[in-house]
Amino acid sequence: MKIATPDLPATGPAAPAAATHLPYRRDIDGLRAVAVLAVVLYHAFPNLLPGGFIGVDVFFVISGYLISSILLRELQQRQFSIAAFYARRVKRIFPSLLAVMLACLAFGWVALFPDEYGQLGKHVGGGASFAANFFYWAQVGYFDTSADTKPLLHLWSLGIEEQFYIVWPAVLALAWRRRANLLAVTAMLAVLSFALNAAGIDRHATATFYSPLSRAWELLGGVLLACAAHGRAAPASAGARQNTAAFAAVLLLGAGLASITPAHFPGWRALAPVLAAMLLIGAGPRAWFNRVVLGSRVMVAIGLISYPLYLWHWPLLSFAQIVEGHLPAPRIRVFALLASVVLAWLSWQVLERPLRRLKGRSARLAVALLCALMAGTGLAGAWLYQNEGLPQRAAIQDNLANQKALLIVEDKANAAACKQRYGFASDYEYCMLAWPDRDPTVVLLGDSHGFHVAAGLTAYYKSKGENLLYLGTRHPYWGLPAGDDPYQKATQPMLELALNTPSVKTVVFSAHLKLFLGPGGEVAVDAARETYRRLLAAGKRVIVMEDVPILPFDPRTCIKRAGVASSATTTPCAIPRAAWDQEIAGHEQVRRQLEREFPAIAWFRASDALCDERACRAMIGGRLMYRDNNHLSHDGDLRVGGYFARWLDRQGGPKGH
Repeated sequence: MKIATPDLPATGPAAPAAATHLPYRRDIDGLRAVAVLAVVLYHAFPNLLPGGFIGVDVFFVISGYLISSILLRELQQRQFSIAAFYARRVKRIFPSLLAVMLACLAFGWVALFPDEYGQLGKHVGGGASFAANFFYWAQVGYFDTSADTKPLLHLWSLGIEEQFYIVWPAVLALAWRRRANLLAVTAMLAVLSFALNAAGIDRHATATFYSPLSRAWELLGGVLLACAAHGRAAPASAGARQNTAAFAAVLLLGAGLASITPAHFPGWRALAPVLAAMLLIGAGPRAWFNRVVLGSRVMVAIGLISYPLYLWHWPLLSFAQIVEGHLPAPRIRVFALLASVVLAWLSWQVLERPLRRLKGRSARLAVALLCALMAGTGLAGAWLYQNEGLPQRAAIQDNLANQKALLIVEDKANAAACKQRYGFASDYEYCMLAWPDRDPTVVLLGDSHGFHVAAGLTAYYKSKGENLLYLGTRHPYWGLPAGDDPYQKATQPMLELALNTPSVKTVVFSAHLKLFLGPGGEVAVDAARETYRRLLAAGKRVIVMEDVPILPFDPRTCIKRAGVASSATTTPCAIPRAAWDQEIAGHEQVRRQLEREFPAIAWFRASDALCDERACRAMIGGRLMYRDNNHLSHDGDLRVGGYFARWLDRQGGPKGH
């Protein structure tokens, strides 16, 4: 694979005129190779390179240095133009990005279930608008396990970079025209950004990771180098100082790659890759390591395709994870990396290089077309999300009912009416009422493991003329510390509502069993004890629903993917009954203890609806009972509700004996 070396900056777009070209530095392309290889290896084999994700931080520094160097030269030569700058960015960023997003949409059309395809559409919209970091900020952390099934998660870094360049060229131009000290302005902004990063990492980790304000200092590190080097001639040879700086950077970067972990990152730990990149760039192209290692033919070749390689590698790994339903075998991951290299080379040769060479009217037409394509792709993604992943696609009609089982079924109008009735104003207060215009007679208290039995219980109680009110809490017990958890803070008023509403005669509890078994389990048991005591003292009937089995696999792996011939299904779609009994042994001890203390409480085993003496099944009668590994599908909800109905009728019905 031979790639010609261009006569333009390693990461920057083509300059508008030869006068604004920077001297080409092979070592910076080599540094880009180090950065992308670190990220790619981390994503494919994280145990081999625990800190490989810091390659993104190196990219930020390189970008800030090269682009600011070009801008400074343009300002000096009075050729600076915001429109020209963004046109170059479009030609540089859009071609490969469009290819990747369109390929993801095409693969998703034939292979992804509706919920997956809808989420992909949402993330395509985020990527096309360069706001992916904000989309993921609102969901989960970058290092969450569910991150592996988000094919465009890596676009968060592109979002931060482009958001920086919405503001920075104008700031730099203003400082230049005001004859401000560029180093001082840049340093001040970098210090402010780093302070946000350091202050927020412990209490607001996700926001700190994804926010452009707390990440800008990394790009500004490169800007500092550009400002310091502007107007100065590069030394003809490297002395001891440059070589020492380069080797110190290698040691610092190597230590970071080997030891930095996702915990509390970026924070202070991000200084290691940022300073290492600054030292390597600042050492100059004549430093021995930069000239011999980073400037080698192999490293330069990888560096030249580093941007499309970064774009392609993650979707391939993520789709492999989605199709397999678990971490793919090493050989599959190796194949995905090799395929990403081939696709990156093709993107460079077929898309990027030809477009960069365009000039004049052809270049303007290309930029307009690329912008239109990007806008159209983003709108298509938003449309897919709004249409719930197009469940009517012909490619996925096999097992469509079970694919729909993966979706959350919610009566949003009922929930809105219920919240209005009880004055619940925040997102953390949730309720549903079977008949919104009547007083409740039964309250179901619980977390998401209460919601996933609400439909079945509502159907039963309505058939008996009872009005069930579901109150969604975190842990539905008195006295548990809320801390900064807004969901737990909403629990207290909901408990009081159940206790103090005269029409309520029965309170049903359904919550995740892990509360009693994890750290602080004794505190949770005491809180449950106090909650039961208060409700029984008020004359309420108390029913506790014990949890359903937790699956060691994703139930979607029980469904064949029609568009992927190699996809397999989990067989059997079940776990051994003995495994479930062993998992809840500790919970059974807690239950027996509470049974002795509160003989009036009725205990319902929800697992009876899914388990026999041999197995606990995620699929029964060809229908999926779960929507993820611990939440029931709507079909599972109704099945448990049916078992609950027969069990409670044997207990004397809703009103008891």
